[in-house]
Amino acid sequence: MLYYLFLRDYSAMEYAESIGQSDRNIRGVRETALKKIRKFYTDVLTYRKENSLSMTIDEKYFLENGVRKKKGR
Repeated sequence: MLYYLFLRDYSAMEYAESIGQSDRNIRGVRETALKKIRKFYTDVLTYRKENSLSMTIDEKYFLENGVRKKKGR
């Protein structure tokens, strides 16, 4: 699903139609997958911070604020 939605740039509706599901279901599954990815990424960044490993400014911002990027960027 992530391949089609992010790499192939399908809309949720296009992907849902291609596999015979509702776009509402696809949006829900997508959000669940993104939450799991963000949680995993937060764990990795926390490990890096605790072990004094280098991080980019964006990674530090994500870890502190739990968002991908600053608003207005």
